[in-house]
Amino acid sequence: MTFRLLYTFLLFIIITFLISSCSNPKKDYEPVQQLLAATEQNIAGTSDVAANIKSCQSVIDVLQNFIKAHPEGEWNVTAKTALNVWQAKRDSLQEVVNRTLDFEKIQKLQGAAEDVMQHSFDYAVRMKSCDDMIGTLQEYLLNHTKSDWSTSVQTSLMSWKSRKANLVQQLSSLFNKLSKLMEERAIQEAEKVHQMSNVEKIQLERSDTASVGGNINITKVYAVRMVGSIAGKHIFKLDITVSGSINPETKQTFVNDHVKVVE
Repeated sequence: MTFRLLYTFLLFIIITFLISSCSNPKKDYEPVQQLLAATEQNIAGTSDVAANIKSCQSVIDVLQNFIKAHPEGEWNVTAKTALNVWQAKRDSLQEVVNRTLDFEKIQKLQGAAEDVMQHSFDYAVRMKSCDDMIGTLQEYLLNHTKSDWSTSVQTSLMSWKSRKANLVQQLSSLFNKLSKLMEERAIQEAEKVHQMSNVEKIQLERSDTASVGGNINITKVYAVRMVGSIAGKHIFKLDITVSGSINPETKQTFVNDHVKVVE
């Protein structure tokens, strides 16, 4: 039984070799050429990109099989050249699909981001929304350099960068305004404790920021050095803790009434 199996296997190898050696690459390539021409004509006659991609892949499969069956010679080179052309054609059509899908994704994300910008007053949430859109738009332009929507995407990118810059400027202005009020309050509290002394130096030791319910709460600790107004012999050192908040919705700043003074 083993001898029969071995004999059959060797016979199959011999027959396969004979068929391969007797094959005519030029003749075998003729139906391939016909397929290429017919597929080219079909692609030119339809705007269905998905169907055209499938057609390209069918041609690619046929060419790859021919190259595998004819690994050498003139027609192998011809098939490889054709394969490169059809792979490029398929990739080009796939790029059309990809950039269309990615642009649709941008439109959906932009709608959601606009909703956030319109209804949220939380600076952190709004800035993240801007950053997400900026990153998505930049990625689109990087991946799709020849898109029909490049100009539109570039315009949107500039708009979102501008909106983020405005948010940063607004928040910075509110922080500076509140910081000034808090420092003035620290000086006032120091002068209450030592009414016959002058503030010689005030230095910010620590600042903590936290968001609560959309508001931005800030706590600052100041080191205050005071000198007696009479002869300047008496020196006092105080640690003064002042807290305040920013209301992003009203753009108002507040200094809390309670101030902690440690001498």
